[in-house]
Amino acid sequence: MGMSIAECLRQLDIRKGVVGLATAAGAIYLLYKAIKAGIKCQPPICTNSPICIARECPGPGERALPQEAPASEASSVGGAKGLAIERERHGRDSGELRRLFNSLECKQDEYAKSMILHSITRCVYLLEAEASACTMDDIRLVGYMLDDKDNSVKIQALNTLKAFSGIRKFRLKIQEHSIKVLELISTIWDSELHIAGLRLLNNLPLPDFVHPQLRRVMPALMEILQCDYILAQVQAIRLLSYLAQKNDLLYDILNCQAGDSSIATIRPMFHEEAPQLGLLS
Repeated sequence: MGMSIAECLRQLDIRKGVVGLATAAGAIYLLYKAIKAGIKCQPPICTNSPICIARECPGPGERALPQEAPASEASSVGGAKGLAIERERHGRDSGELRRLFNSLECKQDEYAKSMILHSITRCVYLLEAEASACTMDDIRLVGYMLDDKDNSVKIQALNTLKAFSGIRKFRLKIQEHSIKVLELISTIWDSELHIAGLRLLNNLPLPDFVHPQLRRVMPALMEILQCDYILAQVQAIRLLSYLAQKNDLLYDILNCQAGDSSIATIRPMFHEEAPQLGLLS
């Protein structure tokens, strides 16, 4: 009649494996749609938003090149970033990151903060040694920017934390902001913010103290899965795939309302067998 504990655990492992396979299949399908959409669509005309300008704007001390400048001319203009990378190759600290953090500490408007954070993110990826020499106070300063009233600043701060999360010594400090990131994702309906926040969460091991907040934001994650922005969907399904491996969160995923076909397909398989395992009442 009843199953032994060992059999129940074995079946639970099988179900978790099915969830992993199903969510992985959903992620691959969404990624395919994202690539297909990217091939078909033309790049958008850049706006005057801080994010678009930051992508095109030269860094501090750089000279903007004319649009028609040939490649040979462009290569001769190194700019601050090129010099900084060259200095790091020779074991010298360019001081670029420290100057940017000093600027961020000063009173700045939202546009300036967004630009500075974007430059810091670039430097973290390009200047590995200098990024590793940053301090916990620097991470704390970036974390403060998550409370800024401007969404562009929040997005750039999330991107900066994501860049620093690749450095082992900062990971625990960045984990402290996990609850704040989940709050932003669930309370602000902005696709760029969703992508930045979810990319950060997917790059971190989420500690147990975050689980209660994860339960509260589960409906928001399901809403993101049903949105029209494929890149956000891919990040959301990656996070759900990870969370499905946690026994205490599996119940919440199964019982959360979802209209998205990728999740709606997973739930019936579990509802058939889950009562035997005591997962559902």
